[in-house]
Amino acid sequence: MIRLNHRFAMGVFTCLCVSGAWATESGADSYPLGAEGVQAGALPPPGVYLLGYYQHYHASRFVDKHGKSMIPGFGINVDAFVPRLVWMTDQQVLGGQLGFYAAQPLVDLRVGMAGARDDRRAMGDTIAASLLAWHNGNHHWVAALETVLPTGDYDKDHLANAGKNYFTLRPIIAYSYSRPDGWDLSTKLSYSFNSNNDDTDYRSGQYFAGDYSVGYHVAPKLTLALQGYAVKQLTSDRVDGDDIGFRGQVFAYGPGIHYQGQGWSLEAKYLRETAVENRPQGDATWLKLVLAF
Repeated sequence: MIRLNHRFAMGVFTCLCVSGAWATESGADSYPLGAEGVQAGALPPPGVYLLGYYQHYHASRFVDKHGKSMIPGFGINVDAFVPRLVWMTDQQVLGGQLGFYAAQPLVDLRVGMAGARDDRRAMGDTIAASLLAWHNGNHHWVAALETVLPTGDYDKDHLANAGKNYFTLRPIIAYSYSRPDGWDLSTKLSYSFNSNNDDTDYRSGQYFAGDYSVGYHVAPKLTLALQGYAVKQLTSDRVDGDDIGFRGQVFAYGPGIHYQGQGWSLEAKYLRETAVENRPQGDATWLKLVLAF
């Protein structure tokens, strides 16, 4: 177990599109936890849109399955900016509007543990996806298939990495019930399948992850909300083909605010993590800007 913990610790840490799931190899993964909130399932009409995400994540503990500190002297700070380009076409498939998006994380990562420190400013793994969007009155749905490509900066001998060196395939569904003069109830749910990291012979387990938002329009353009995310790893990580019994989980919550302008919107939130197992425990601050061309 000492050898395994050392191997685990020396892989820390990748961060894609922000804090990620932190429940797999090095406790990290590529799902952008907490990125989506108000109107997560309400995709816009045909056109091209630029989304800019900024996240600051800080954690000073890495806990085991009992919530006890696992890595001495642990600390991580992440600042990530993630531009995402969305193209919604006027094509209809299965009654839904066809769309595509791509995102490229830019990561500033600082890691410390057991007296060792490392930092990295680099590009993370590229994300690409196709999607379908449906609308019916105040109800909105999205179905997407997302792929994470191992294009980011990675070196197995580094303490900090911006990429993960394996592929992820991720089906996604999102839903919003949104009334302009009332409630906005939104969620985004996903399930991630990870390939093998050939440099470490480590295969990260499959996991469920989702964002949620319960908001109310207190003014025509202003929404206040309770927001957060949840992760539950459903299959264990494997090293050299052996099941090591490592599964992570987390639940996060906090306040959010959303402002809808003319052709743009801005959303901010602060989220704290709880019910954590086998991953860092910290907090995240998010900003999300949407621009229509």
